[in-house]
Amino acid sequence: MGRTRRYILGTFTRNYLLVFLPFLLIVSLVFVIQLSILSSKVTLGFTELTQLFGYMLPDIFFYTIPFSLIAALANTFSRFSAENEFVALFSLGHSPRKILGMLLPSLLIVTLILLTLSFLLYPQMKQKLNAFKTQKIAEATLNITPNKLSQNFGNFHLFVDAKAKDGSYKNMVLFNRDKEGKYQLFIAKKAQVTNDGNRFVLTLEKGTGESSTARKIETVRYEKLSFYQYPRAHYRNILTSFEYWGKAQKDDGRRRKLLYLLFVSVAPLLTYGIIAALTFYNPRYQRGFSSLAIFIVALIIYIPAAILQKYGTPLLFGLFCLALLAASLLLVRRKILRKF
Repeated sequence: MGRTRRYILGTFTRNYLLVFLPFLLIVSLVFVIQLSILSSKVTLGFTELTQLFGYMLPDIFFYTIPFSLIAALANTFSRFSAENEFVALFSLGHSPRKILGMLLPSLLIVTLILLTLSFLLYPQMKQKLNAFKTQKIAEATLNITPNKLSQNFGNFHLFVDAKAKDGSYKNMVLFNRDKEGKYQLFIAKKAQVTNDGNRFVLTLEKGTGESSTARKIETVRYEKLSFYQYPRAHYRNILTSFEYWGKAQKDDGRRRKLLYLLFVSVAPLLTYGIIAALTFYNPRYQRGFSSLAIFIVALIIYIPAAILQKYGTPLLFGLFCLALLAASLLLVRRKILRKF
């Protein structure tokens, strides 16, 4: 019994790592791209980027662990079926119920990890991430690149011709148009961006400005004109996880997010029987489709999860969980226990 358990757990662990590590790398790259977008707006050092990435780790693990678990279970059972290892296990006196039970403690541990990530770590890291972003935007140096489109300062689109050695900018253009078609246009021979500790200050020197109304266009000339952006936020204390989720009683968006996180956390455990039923087969009469099984189970989990995130209620959460559990038990009984 001990050797059999170790063999099954060893196979499952290898399959899990083969899926988890590449998937973790891919998802991490997606989050690194998000960091690069932020670093294009404000100057961030390597230490600060590492700190930000650390705040994103609970999200990264929450995306990678459930899917990797589904894929590892499907690949493990498909391999055992294809190589007649289930037949060998049955001949040693191990029933399908016992075999499935050997992996159940591992599933419970992973479920507890996911619940910890979603309920305890997610609110802490989210608050710290938002506070860090706001603080760096308020304190860091604003990046303005010469001869580059799609740059903004406040509500204005910005274009600059060149940057001088003293840090000032030459030939800057600011443009803004509202929904009604009214616009503002400012052109300056020289511009300077400073940070007074509370906000960014963009000072235009020796230029002209033009603004339109419904009836006329006004033009002005100026020696100096200042624009302000990103006033410092008044940071609140970081709430505890229980305080954060306690507000879900009155905040519909936060409640739906909590239901989504909890559902994704427990869904791999609830769909364990579905995964097994789709990947237990007799290789003499059937063919394995582990990739199709992974796709089907992912849809079964993430379609209800998406519904919960948008329209979730405690009642709907309970119904989805009961439906998955009932489907798992029914499929295990009909597809496995009666046939093997």
